[in-house]
Amino acid sequence: MFAARFDPTAVQSVAVDQEEKVRASKPVVPQKRRAESEEDSEEDEDEEKDEVDENENVRENHIPEENPSDEEDHKSDVEMDLATNDEVTSSKYSGVYSRFQKTLQIQDKLAPYDLVNTEDENDNSDTEQHELVPIPQPEIVRNTHLTTEVVNLKGKSAAWLHTARVQYDSSMVKPFSAYKDILNDKLISNVTSKFSENAFPVQTVILDTVVPKMNFAQSVNKKSFPRRVGDILVNASTGSGKTLAYSIPVVQCLSKRTVNRLRCLIVVPTKILIHQVFETLVKLSQGTSLITGISKLENSLREEHRKFQAQEPDILVITPGRLVDHLQLNTFSLKNLKFLILDEADRLLNQSFQNWCSVIMERLKTDKEEMHPVSVIKMVFSATLTTNTEKLHGLQLNRPSLFMMDSVKLYHLPKQLQEFNIKIPTAKSFAKPLFALQLIAALSPTDPRILVFVRSNEASIRLATLLEILVNNKVLPIEFRTQIASINSNNTKGLNSKLIKQFASSSPEKVTKILVATDLMSRGIDINNVSHVINYDLPISSQQYVHRCGRTARAQASGEAFNLLVGKGEQTFWSDNIDSDLSRDLDGCRPKPYEEEQALENILEITKDAEENYKDSLEQLKNNVTSK
Repeated sequence: MFAARFDPTAVQSVAVDQEEKVRASKPVVPQKRRAESEEDSEEDEDEEKDEVDENENVRENHIPEENPSDEEDHKSDVEMDLATNDEVTSSKYSGVYSRFQKTLQIQDKLAPYDLVNTEDENDNSDTEQHELVPIPQPEIVRNTHLTTEVVNLKGKSAAWLHTARVQYDSSMVKPFSAYKDILNDKLISNVTSKFSENAFPVQTVILDTVVPKMNFAQSVNKKSFPRRVGDILVNASTGSGKTLAYSIPVVQCLSKRTVNRLRCLIVVPTKILIHQVFETLVKLSQGTSLITGISKLENSLREEHRKFQAQEPDILVITPGRLVDHLQLNTFSLKNLKFLILDEADRLLNQSFQNWCSVIMERLKTDKEEMHPVSVIKMVFSATLTTNTEKLHGLQLNRPSLFMMDSVKLYHLPKQLQEFNIKIPTAKSFAKPLFALQLIAALSPTDPRILVFVRSNEASIRLATLLEILVNNKVLPIEFRTQIASINSNNTKGLNSKLIKQFASSSPEKVTKILVATDLMSRGIDINNVSHVINYDLPISSQQYVHRCGRTARAQASGEAFNLLVGKGEQTFWSDNIDSDLSRDLDGCRPKPYEEEQALENILEITKDAEENYKDSLEQLKNNVTSK
């Protein structure tokens, strides 16, 4: 048919592809470009605007300092464009073609320059190239002494690294009369007549180390003596006398004041603890002009605001939420504050309470005009003091001193506490309430006050009701009088307070008093005559176990704790997660199995009559719940 027409673009495209491959293999080095005024004067004035712009771009590529590789690229581009058009010599592209011809004429002039740049390009192409890697950094210089100390802590928090540690033991008991040189006579008289003649170990270590330093610093400078003393952290077991340990130094220092101003804030987590601390301070400050005030949610906030503005107390016992409310109302100023005391600090720091910690720290900085609140002594007390660095950092401690028992374990139990583990087989777990009643019956001849801990509010109501039904149905052949009550959130606060007072009060007749409660009763309840604690349900942690058992064996008195362990699971949990964190005095009461006690031998035995009566009682409980 027809012969194939010759296509010049095909040849040009192959050449262009080869040139592009060569150009890609070589790095492009940008060069300065210089305008050529001589070429500008030869432009065609009759050319259109678009053609002028195009020609200027071509002319810029003719600068003598231009990279030769760029010139070759532009040359090839122009040749390709001209080849793809059949009318190369048309008048439309005459200007472009003329510029192309002039470019070819100046190639000889650029030969030496091209040679130099070609050598540079060859040098660049031979340069060794590396992958992207991180820049080498110098080795970290570590403190060998600090590293060794951290390793010795065996995983404990680093919050205590820069804290002075002061250890004490249970043998540090002194009479208060030995402190006549550092305590005033009225204070010693109040302590010995209303509390005790001897100072407990935690009180002894505070009186020996902190009070002399306070007296000296106050004699030197009354205004800024807290700076010299520093902050105080105390980790002491429950019932060891922590309230007196911080109340005595406060009363000793503030009894010398002349004008009543707010100088001491005592922050506590519960209302019940407010009254206990208030009663202690009132007894200690008798014979002085110190004014102690309390603030609680039951009172009107406006009335308390007017009361504190009319007469500002020297010592204020308050909960965190109420404290934030008064600070927002500007009820009082913290300019003269000397003591900030946190009782049950682990519970306070574990809960935000309207972000009270940061609020009071910022207010201290504002009122005292300090960058860091160092002109106030922060005293932190707890039986299970937290080691959380972040929570302690929020208190902005100043030269803190940590007072703790001489022990290798995490928590320390009271010296006079005796513990018993009652292991219940899984097959007999259905009769656990019956076993608890049989245990109470075995303890009844001693006229006990027994505190029974369960895991939930519903379990408290259910167990108290079931125990009453079992006693009324005379499931056990033993006859004994009981008084059973339940502390739970369904009751009003007034009713719970009334039940606690009835439980703590003494009665002329022999009555076994039983109080079933949740962990709400494990903190801040100072009932000195609790003889037994029964952990019907195991606590979730060793920390909670310490607070539960701390309700008995208080103030150097004896007490007993019974743990009902069902199956191998609870026994393993007890040994691995609770008992492993506890330390006990070598000369104190040691845990021993219940089989060694003759009175507890028959606790896990169930007679046929008792089992039938127990099942009937369960049905009765079920009917009562259904009817309600």
